[in-house]
Amino acid sequence: DNILSPSDLGVLIEAAYRQIFFYAFAADRETYLESQLRNGQITVRDFIRGLLLSNTFKKSFYDLNNNYRFVEQVIQRVLGRDPYNEREKIAWSIVVATKGIVGFVDEVLNTEEYLRNFGYSTVPYQRRRILPSQSEGELPFNIKSPRYEDYHRTKLGFPQIIWQVEVRRFL
Repeated sequence: DNILSPSDLGVLIEAAYRQIFFYAFAADRETYLESQLRNGQITVRDFIRGLLLSNTFKKSFYDLNNNYRFVEQVIQRVLGRDPYNEREKIAWSIVVATKGIVGFVDEVLNTEEYLRNFGYSTVPYQRRRILPSQSEGELPFNIKSPRYEDYHRTKLGFPQIIWQVEVRRFL
């Protein structure tokens, strides 16, 4: 809503890449989208939509996971929370299957939950990290649910024990 300085916009863009991709490699940058955001032609919400529909996101998340896992990854990154239960994952998976990735992304970004929490000008972030009734907060999404499913981690040569040990180390 407020006009940001060029350096603040740079910080916002970096935060968006970290939230959606967990990294911001130069080769994966969406320079056209960045330019549109910097020039005020699109909102932060539109920038997030563009990142979710980018080839990098599709190759890194959609192509390497089944629909349920893909839905879980998107819900974590876009709504800032884990899916509530398996029923929610199934419901969103049906949207992916019937409307495709574009329809799914549009529906998630148009939910009342997204608009209420992030609106058009806030980069999504992990909500509910620290709950008043818990002595410790939740683990970050990138630690508790790695980007690749078990099958692809095995194909890439990542033994399962590495992921289990890393998760335990942060507990």
